[in-house]
This record gives sequence, C-alpha cells and structure tokens, in this order.
Amino acid sequence: MTPTNFTTFLMFYIPLYVLSHTGLFFLFKKANVKQAWLAFVPIACYWPWIQLSQRPKTWMIWAFIPAADVVIWFSLVIDLMESFGKFKFGEQVLGVLCPFYMYPKMAYDAKVTYLGAARNADFRKKYIPSKKGTVREWSDALFFAIVIAYMVRMFQLEPYKIPTSSMEDSMMVGDFLFVSKMNYGPRFPITPVAFPLVHQDLFGAQAYSEAIQLPYMRLPGFQSVKRNDPIVFNVPWDQYDQTSRPVDKMQNYVKRCVGIPGDTLQIVDGVLWVNGHKAFQAPGLLHNYYISFKPLSTVPSYETLTKEYDVYDFVQLNERTFRMALCEADLNRIKTDFQVDLVRAQTNPKQGSYYSPDGMVEFNGIIKMKEGQKLNYEETKKLGIVYSEPLSADLKYLHVLMDDNYLNPLKYAEIPKIDSIKPKFQKTSAMSQVFPANDAIYPWNKDQYGPFYLPKAGQSISIDQRNYYFYERAIRIYENNPSLELRGSTPYLNGQPISQYTFQMDYYWMMGDNRDNSLDSRFWGYVPENHIVGKPLFVLFSIQYKRAQPDPSMPNMRQEDQFVKVRWNRLFRPIN
Repeated sequence: MTPTNFTTFLMFYIPLYVLSHTGLFFLFKKANVKQAWLAFVPIACYWPWIQLSQRPKTWMIWAFIPAADVVIWFSLVIDLMESFGKFKFGEQVLGVLCPFYMYPKMAYDAKVTYLGAARNADFRKKYIPSKKGTVREWSDALFFAIVIAYMVRMFQLEPYKIPTSSMEDSMMVGDFLFVSKMNYGPRFPITPVAFPLVHQDLFGAQAYSEAIQLPYMRLPGFQSVKRNDPIVFNVPWDQYDQTSRPVDKMQNYVKRCVGIPGDTLQIVDGVLWVNGHKAFQAPGLLHNYYISFKPLSTVPSYETLTKEYDVYDFVQLNERTFRMALCEADLNRIKTDFQVDLVRAQTNPKQGSYYSPDGMVEFNGIIKMKEGQKLNYEETKKLGIVYSEPLSADLKYLHVLMDDNYLNPLKYAEIPKIDSIKPKFQKTSAMSQVFPANDAIYPWNKDQYGPFYLPKAGQSISIDQRNYYFYERAIRIYENNPSLELRGSTPYLNGQPISQYTFQMDYYWMMGDNRDNSLDSRFWGYVPENHIVGKPLFVLFSIQYKRAQPDPSMPNMRQEDQFVKVRWNRLFRPIN
C-alpha cells in the first residue's frame, strides 16, 4: 500500500514546516544556541532544543521512541514558550497548535527575548510561581494529557479491545491490543472536527461533525500490507449497524488479510485457495464442528471446555450434542478424552444454505415416519443424524440435520420405518447474505465462494454483466462514481458505455481465523485501502469473561461481561 495523496499533503505540510522551523531557527539564534541550523532537520532539531531548555541529554534517545517522542516534543514546546517569556495558558496552547504562527512571531518581535533555560532552578524560582492556581493547574494537566493522547492515538499507537470471537485462537475475546498506525502509514483524519479520543459516539450522541471532511491522505509507512497480516480496519458496511458514517468513523474490525491486490481467491468446501494454491492456515485456525457424545457417557461441562481446553465459542444443542469452534488439535484431544459418537463439520452445501429459521440451529431435511414408528439409536446413527426437533406431538415429523447422502430415497429406504425424507434448504444464509447479494449470478455461500479477483490501484479491468455487481460497490461508493449503472447488459459511467474501469485504490480481502463464526469479507466484500487503520502488534492485557460471544448469527445476544480471570499467559504476546 503506497501513501495516497501524499503530494497534496506535502503542498500543505512543507510551507507550515518551513515557517515553524524558520521561526525555531531564529529563536535558537536569539538564545545563542550552538548548531542552530539543526532546527531545520527533523528529530535532530531536538538536540539544540534540549540544550536551550537544559533538559537531560538522554531525552535525545527518547525522541526516537514512538509515543515517547510526542511527550518529548510537547514538553520542549512548553519549555520554549517559557524560555521566551510566554507563560500564559493561551500563548502556550498556540505554541503547541500553531507553531507556524507563534515561532516566527516570537522570533521577529524585538520585545521577545531569551530569559533563560526553562528547566533551570533559578529560572523557575524567578519566573514561575511556586504554586499555580487550581484552574491553571487543571487546565495545563488536561491540555497536556489530551494533546499527547490525541497525537499518539491518531498517528502512532491506539489501544483496541477484541469484542467478538471471530479471530480466536489468534486473538481472544477480552484481549487488549496495541495497534500500530505507523506500519502501513498514519492516515490523516477525514473528519477532523471531533471530540478528542472518542471514535463514534459520546453518551449516546454523535461525537463528530461532518461539516469539514478532508480527502484521504496517508503518510509513508514502514511496510506494505502483506498477505496473512492481521489488520485493524474500518468495516466498509456493517450489516448489523447500517448507520451512514464517514470512513474514519465506521466501526473498527480486526481480521486477517488473506488476499491482497492482484490475488484471485476461491473458497471450496470451507477451504480458502489463493492464486490456485491452498491458503496459509493460521496457527489455531478454528472451524465449527457438531459433536455428539455417546449415550450415558460423560459430556464436557462449561468449566471443562473453558478452563481445561481453552474453548469458548460453543453452543450446547441438546443434552449430548454441541456445536464447537475448534482447531484440529482441540478436536483430536476431545476425541481422545471423551466417548465421541459423531463429528460433522459445519460446512454449507454447494449452493445455498441448510435451513435455519432462527439463525441458531441448522436443518437439512424433514423426516416423515411411518405410522407408530420411532427411530432407535442405531438407526439414528446410521442416518448420521446430528440432532432432531419434533414438528408434531406424535413425532411423526422431525426436523433433522443428518448425513446428506441419506437425503436420497435409495439410501433412506434402508430404514423401513421412514416414509420419506424431504430435503430442506434455503438460498441465503440465515446468518446474513453473502456479498454480493445477487443469487442469480453469484450462487455463493460462506463455504462455497468465488472465484474472484481483487483489483490494484491503477489497474484497468474489463467490466461486463457478469462481474458488474461484484465491482459495483467499489466503483460507485468507494471511488465515488454515483452515476454507474447497468443498462441491459452494458455498464454505463457518466452516461457513457464502458467496457473497462481503472481502479483508483488497492483492495483487500479479510477473513476471521474463527472461520465459521466471523462476519468478514464474505458478507460485506473487499476492503479499500482508505479503510485500513493499522497493524495489531501485541496483547497488552487480557481478561477472560464468563462467556465468549454466543453466536454471530444472533446479534441481539451480547456477551456477559462477567470477570473470570486475567489471562497472564497472554500478556505481551505478539500477534501473528
């Protein structure tokens, strides 16, 4: 990902930088600071600045450390203002927020003279009151804290809490992360008029104004987005919260970037393929499994699964059947430690989805029993029935999730008690509609998806009736072409027919490591580069709650924020 609108940024930034540091240079000259010319050199300008204020020389080391460098800069600005007799709160605020105005003004004002090193004990005794008023003390502290936190959060590091289980086992519900804005380049705020340190809302009210919206600008970063990087980004379209917001105020999500610009992706039977090769499998990649335990055998309890197996994303469907999100190692361990009767991966059929009226339990058939007949244990096992639900008091009709092979009359005829089995499917998932919402052209689901291609910035791609709906959102919304339309079989842009389109941004594909419990690109599509926020670095702190997110198909059910324990083993763990 390359810096975007960087030239536009430089057009504004360079004049302000020159004004600020020219003023700083002449202030250094007024104070007879040696090597005043260093005022024009980024970071190196701190050295004469430190000398002017008599701060410890070790501060120069801290100036190279993210977050600490902002504290160093802020402190030196206040020192500079005090050294030249600017003690009023308003003057110091202008020195921090408008150095391009204050520094030259002070430098060319003959009345402004260098009074001495602001951190010198004699200077402070002479010019700084021994005790400031309460209002001034609180104003200084609050201003200091807000500016430092805002600068660090906006351009360097931001804390982020994992709210759902979509990235388990890589990131757990209750993990508190540090997200680096610098790796991919800090993105300038698109909505600069906003309450500081608040993302969307404050006390139920909108915490920002759309009166001013800046163009997308990003500074150069340390690296480009790589395939399989974990990424924090603004979700392009939230199916559960469809409030219209500016890009930088959209909901923050964290997923793994499994596809980068220029990749062709496809999902076959729940397995992701990238450019014709089986995709990278993240450590601890989870899939949903239906697991039934043998009658009269021990069934794992909630405490056993969470405390001994570190498994949190599960639902108990009946007295001996669970749906669990498990990695392969945990699945094998459960098979070893318990008497498992049946294991079935939760994978959607080739087209559409199994019937799921409430989004909680899936069915693929309705069994009609012959008069007075009931299935015994062996017959249930032979049919591969995971669970059943009676549709009538006499149990003549049953909703079932069973082995797909026995939906065939030639197969279920092996069980004489059965009168018929009617397959039960639906076109779209009960959880949500996959992207794009056009079943006629894209009969896809979360486990059978694609193939599709991710565009690169500057690349021209043929647009026709077949791929129009896949790229429509990118062209119309993300790249601001509201006139795009399909007339018959021909795409039109600005009233003219087009056969290809040149994309302005890079596009990425995001998926959760908890593959069957993740609301990701399969449901809302590709992520444009201007939505990328940063890269999670490590777990700062981690709390285990009473219950992980119960089920992504039930958005009205919230996790219970009941503290269980601190996960000490996850502290400072890097994010892979």
